[in-house]
Amino acid sequence: MSQQIVVDSQNLRAEGRNMAAVGQDFLSALGTLSGRLEALEQGDTPPWGDDDLGEKFGIVYEGLRDGMKESMESLGTRIGEIGDKLQNMAASHESNEADTEDTLHTMEARADELGGGIQSLQRPRVY
Repeated sequence: MSQQIVVDSQNLRAEGRNMAAVGQDFLSALGTLSGRLEALEQGDTPPWGDDDLGEKFGIVYEGLRDGMKESMESLGTRIGEIGDKLQNMAASHESNEADTEDTLHTMEARADELGGGIQSLQRPRVY
């Protein structure tokens, strides 16, 4: 039993553009967040203080902050890449469909040409 796969390449391409835009928006939001965090951290004394408790908080906070920035940047980039690949997938599908259609038309024309010749062939004679 064969199944048919229906691909709406225009919709796939549009959703790829949307996904790429989400990736860019995500990276933009990360830039805004990073800028605001850096602005809060300006000054001689960190906002959480420089006493013993503040120092311990700062160590944990800075590690989490740096890890968050790195992972969010990677995520935003990957989302954008997925969008680009969806658009490439739509283009590849359209190209494949056009090539397959051309090949089928060529084969149909060739079969029509050969059809008369095949009908005129005779069975081999057995002696």
